[in-house]
This record gives sequence, structure tokens and C-alpha cells, in this order.
Amino acid sequence: MKKILLIISVYIFLFSINANAQIYQNWKWLHQSPQGNELRWVKMWDVNTIYAMGGKGTFIKTTNRGVTWTVTNLAGRLGGIPLQRSDVRDAWFFDQNTGIAVGTLGSISRTTNGGITFDTVPGNPIPTNANVTGVSFINNLTGYAITGLTNYRLMKTTDGGLHWFTAPGSPGYSNPYGVHAFNESKILVSNQQGDVFITTNGGLIWNHYNTGTLVNIYKPVFIDANTGFVSGDWGRCKYTTDGGFTWQNMAGTMLSQDYHYFDLKYRNGTVFLTGNSKYIWKSSNFGATWDSISFIAPPAQVEWANSYYASDFSFTGDTMVTVGAKGSIHQSLGTNRLTHSQYLKTGSIRDIWLSSLTGTVIAVGALSTSTLSTPDQILRSTNGGLNWTKLSPSPSSNADFYCIEMLDNNTGYICGSRSAVYKTTNSGLNWDSIIIPNMPANLVISKVDFVNTQTGWLFTRYVTGNDSTIFKTTNGGVNWFKQKLASTTGTASSIYASAMIDENSGWVINNRPRPWKTTNGGQTWDSTSLSDNYSAGLFYDLKMFDMNTGYCCGSNRRIYKTTNGGATPWQNVSFSSTSVVTNYTLEFATPLEGVVMGTYGTAYYTSNGGANWINSSLFCSIDDIYGSFITPDRKLYAVTLTNAGIFRNSNVFPVGITVKNELMPDAFGLEQNYPNPFNSMTNVKWQILNAGVVKITVFDVLGREAATLVNEYLYPGTYSIKFDVTNFTSGIYFYRLTTGNYSETRKMLLLK
Repeated sequence: MKKILLIISVYIFLFSINANAQIYQNWKWLHQSPQGNELRWVKMWDVNTIYAMGGKGTFIKTTNRGVTWTVTNLAGRLGGIPLQRSDVRDAWFFDQNTGIAVGTLGSISRTTNGGITFDTVPGNPIPTNANVTGVSFINNLTGYAITGLTNYRLMKTTDGGLHWFTAPGSPGYSNPYGVHAFNESKILVSNQQGDVFITTNGGLIWNHYNTGTLVNIYKPVFIDANTGFVSGDWGRCKYTTDGGFTWQNMAGTMLSQDYHYFDLKYRNGTVFLTGNSKYIWKSSNFGATWDSISFIAPPAQVEWANSYYASDFSFTGDTMVTVGAKGSIHQSLGTNRLTHSQYLKTGSIRDIWLSSLTGTVIAVGALSTSTLSTPDQILRSTNGGLNWTKLSPSPSSNADFYCIEMLDNNTGYICGSRSAVYKTTNSGLNWDSIIIPNMPANLVISKVDFVNTQTGWLFTRYVTGNDSTIFKTTNGGVNWFKQKLASTTGTASSIYASAMIDENSGWVINNRPRPWKTTNGGQTWDSTSLSDNYSAGLFYDLKMFDMNTGYCCGSNRRIYKTTNGGATPWQNVSFSSTSVVTNYTLEFATPLEGVVMGTYGTAYYTSNGGANWINSSLFCSIDDIYGSFITPDRKLYAVTLTNAGIFRNSNVFPVGITVKNELMPDAFGLEQNYPNPFNSMTNVKWQILNAGVVKITVFDVLGREAATLVNEYLYPGTYSIKFDVTNFTSGIYFYRLTTGNYSETRKMLLLK
């Protein structure tokens, strides 16, 4: 059972402990970082200042060449199932403060504060089932946006993007990708199958022109009224010298049809192409010859494929930035290549563990791809998720790991497919294979569950011919023997999760689906019933506080609760949702406070044992949450089944850091706690002058760390937090504030 040392509740949006401010969102990206949504548009204002936009309303910027980043997810409409921000497909900025973003869900939004917030334009006439794929302005007032798929229309604004209306006429396209406005009369739209449509009378009449290829062509780029370029799928690149009416081939022999070029830029007489290649391709002679530019720093090279969607260049072309899938951001300054993002692996992560004492985080899952030269199923951090390294338990392992169970900060186990079980004794740095002679090959081991250093269980899925799905050890994994669920056969004996309480007592959930319990160390198991006799899906996770109180969850939004050890049927306490949600994982801080997470990045919080639920979903991602972990100070970690996403939420469970005053204080300061002396709870108040990571730690008289009250990125202001000492003994304690170069310590007296 997890011991709760501190009850924290947050009334404001806080910031992650790393240097990247992910604002207006409770879930913080730890991997990838500074965020992991694909980036479709980028603007480099100068060598230090970069803006980029992409999936789920993402806006990200740096003003110090990638040392720190500001990340929001506010660009675009809310909509869809589940409720999410639209994906940004294109953008246009007039200056560093004011810009327009367009994208899915018929979205057009506008910022006037450098991307910190975005406002959807009033009266947007575009329906939510249309995608806005391109935007182009001819001056600071007049611009055009193009939509396609189910609704074909050209949108126009004459007030800098504040209001939009449908332009006259209807282009004859079906799937547009980009728009270029020469003036209010002549507008060009690029389309699928190599088509462009041009109007010369403001949209009343559109004429069709073919570029000479049948592939999709993307955003058009014109350097004057006559000369322009388009690029697209299968290595195609075309140019025109008569304003888009006729096109010539620009794809020389060096351009491979294996590549798709999503972006084209023209700088200083040179065309640059960006796509699903680890090179930028450039030509300064209309495609007669091409040169490749390597833009990824060697340590950031990955063996799995990645797509890059946009680049921007200095006027001379020697400074550039490229963005793409997995939140990737790469910058080149001459021959110096910088990688501003961490995306060490892709694929699934299924479980995670964290040590609040050491800051070690271990996340386990599947290989990024099956063709890796070195397996990469494990991501490990030693600083709370700020930086990561990728590992594998063995050079030849190709298992998909489903579970990690750490007995202490050093010793633990992982298990997964192919009957794989490994043990570490140095906090996940190295792993030793555990051979279990009586275990069939190719089992999926769902869960490893130890109640002490000697006694533990492995719970597995069923394979044909296997007479048992439970394996137990009583000597620390040296020997194992079989157990099974009574009366179950075939897939009904598959076990997905467990919650063992002690050497004798515990619970599992199976494929039936039902919760089962044992009171004799797994020799026998008894099935318990559900209030609605649910049988149409699976259970995936189970958490028990003791043998009487706990929760389980699974498909079709199902959540069940017992407070009497299953003596009466488990009560259905599921939340309502318009989406068909599978709940893969749950974490409860107390018998009343918990979060259930699953498909589409959904997360629902309850403070009253499931009577009511509050939507606390990711919003910055729709990847399925499969595994989770809650720390003693109630920070919630979640991992995803795709894209190797790792997230932290410090604000799910309310009560804790309270903003007393956001005005600039006169000085740094740590005030005396009140009341003092105290016997159950006390308040700690402090002031900070500069934004930064603030840490408040409590020590006993021997200098041993007893609790961490605060470890967050805070802005200047005055704050307070309640310190719950229910589990502490009487005595003198010291609490210390550290932030930047400032440190102050005070004494408190606990009398019980």
C-alpha cells in the first residue's frame, strides 16, 4: 500500500519542475519533451526566437535558442469525441505578438500576446466537420483561408483575422492543401492529384490547371507574381514562371520517390524541401542538381522512421530550424546542429514507477520497432523525468513489458510478453533474467506482485495447453510453483491485474470479467459478483486499500467498488461519457479520492468514492493511457500505448499550494509556520521574487528528510501550503526553502 505523507491541493495552475513552462494545462509532458505532439508549422524570427504549432492546439516557443520553452494547447476550437483542441495545420504571424492559426474542426483562432492565449474568431462560419488547411495574407488586414473535405470554400477576412466570411464562388477542388493570395483578385489553391485552381476575379470563377503529376501537392510558395514552387508526395517538386498556369518538373535524380515533401521554402536563390527524410534537400538551379543537408545532431538520430513537416531559414539559408512528428525540433547554426527535443523512443509504454526520494523514474513497454540494433523497452531518468536514457534488460530481448514492481529504491522486477521476467538490484540500471523452469514459453505476464522481499506472484494470460496462469515464489524468486483460479478454463483463467495485500490475502481480476480473492496465499480463489452482472468486456486494473475496500475498472467505461470485500456485489460507479471509453488504469490516494484513465487520454477524478466524476483528461494528447503511478505526495504519472508518452499531473488531487498574493513581494522570505507548536496540521507561508523551481523540505533533528512540501516551478508571489503531520511523531522539525541562490530554514514544534 502507498503511504500518504502529505495532502496537497492546488488552486492554481503550476509549472513543471523542468525549465519548460507548460502553462494552462495540468498534465505536463515528461517524454517527449518539451512536448510530444506533431508540429506542422514553424517560424524562426531570429537565431534565438522560434515559434511552432501543431497537434491538439499546440503552440510552443523559445526566446533563448531552446534553453527554455513555453508550451500551451489553446490554439483552436474545442470539439470532437472525445473533447479536444483542433490540430493546427497552418499559421500566419504578422509580428511576434499577433498571428492566426487554422486547422481541423473548422478552426480559425487568433493571438495577440505571442501565442500565450488564442481566441477563436467570433461568428466563424466554417462547420466543425471541415478542415482549414491553409492561410495566406496579402497585407495586415486582408487574408484568405481554405477549407476542404466535406465543405469546399474560400474564407476571407478584411480586418486582420478578427472576422471571416465566405468568399464568392466555389472552387472545383475536393481536398485542398494550401492557398496563396497574390492580391484580392488572384488566388491559387493547391490540391490533391497535382491540381491547382486559380481565380482572377476574387473567387467568382475558378479554373483548373495541372502541374503534370498525379500526387498530392502541398503549400505553394511564390517569390514574385510569376515564379513559384510546389512540392508533394513521391519526391515531386514543380516550378512555374507564369503565375501558376503552367508547371515544369524540378525533381532531379537525387530526389527519391520514397520521400514525401510536406514543406518548401525559398531563401536567397535556393529551394529547400522538408519531408519524411533525415535530410533537407536544396537546389539553387531549379532542380538540375540537389544537395542534402543533415539537420539532426548525431546523438538525436533515431533508428525508427520520423516525419518532418516544416522548416524555416534565415535569409542566407545557413541558419535553420526543422520540426515534425513526436514534437521534434532541430536547429542548425552553420555546421553546428542542435536538438531541442527529447524523443528517445516511440511505441507503447505500459507501466511506470518513481522514487520520490532519489528522483529515479523507470517506464517500461515495447520496442520502438522490431528492427532496432539495440532494444529500447525501458526509459530511465534520475532527475524526476527532466532527462532520459533508453535501456533494455538484455541486448537480445524483444519482449513487450507490461509491469514494473519495485520493492525498494534498488530492487525490483519487470515482466511482459515471451514469458520474460527480469530483476534489478541497482534501481533499473542493470537487469538479470529470471528463468522459471515450469513456465510455458510465449506467455504474456500481466503483473508481478511482491508483498515482501521473499513472497511474490506472477499473473499471466492464458495460452493453449497451459494449466496455470499464476506462479508464486516464497524465496525471493529462486523457486516458483504453480497456482490457478478454481473452476476457470481457457481464456477465463487469463489474469490482467492483481492487488496482493500480504502473504495470505489478495485480489485479482480475470477475463470473465470478475474480481477474485484469496485468503490462503493463493491456494484457492473465490469469485465475487458485480451489481449489474456485467460480462461484455474485460477488466484491466485493480487497486485495493485492504481486503475490504477497493476499485477495479475496464472496458465500456466500467468502474466497480467494494467496501466489504465483495460480500455483496461490487457496486457500479462508472462515469457518464459520450465516448466509448476503455479504462485501463486507476490510482486512488484515499478510499474516496481517485482517478481512472484510459482511451483517448481520458482521466476522470472523484472525491467521493465514485458518486461523482470530474473530467481531468489529458487534452494535450489523445493517446491511450495504459499505466500509472501515484507518489506519496500525490503527484500522478501516466504513460501511453502509443508515441511513448509520459505525463505528470501535480494538480489532480485538490488542496495544497494556495496563492496568497500574485503581486511582486519586497524580498524572498520563509515565514514562521502557524500555529506553532501544533498537533495535527500547520501552515507554511513563503514569498519569492523570481520565477523558478521552489523546494520546501522538512527534516527531523538528525537531519533526515521527512517530507517534501513543495517542488514546483512558481512565479513571483506569496504562497502557503498546509502540512499534514498525521503520520509524524512529536518532536522538533526543521523546514527549509530553497530557490535559485536563496535558502532559509526555520524550526517547528510538533506536540501530540
